[in-house]
Amino acid sequence: MNKQIPAKVFLYMVMSWSAANLFAQAVYIGFYGIPFDGIAMIDSLGNWYYLLVIVEVAVWMYVALYFGKRFLSKMNPSTQIQVNH
Repeated sequence: MNKQIPAKVFLYMVMSWSAANLFAQAVYIGFYGIPFDGIAMIDSLGNWYYLLVIVEVAVWMYVALYFGKRFLSKMNPSTQIQVNH
């Protein structure tokens, strides 16, 4: 159960997320002529804001740990003994 998600998947996720944000911002500016108002959006969420912050922090921690683990595994490759039969 030690499967690792390929780094390409994370790259595609980040690219999709960025493109979706840019598209949403462009559509909003197209309709209203101004960019999103972040403070108004946060105020409209009320107490749900805290849950969303916790989820976002958890996702970024997972991503950081994933890449940290990959980095450390490349820096300290485990020595494998090859047995010839």
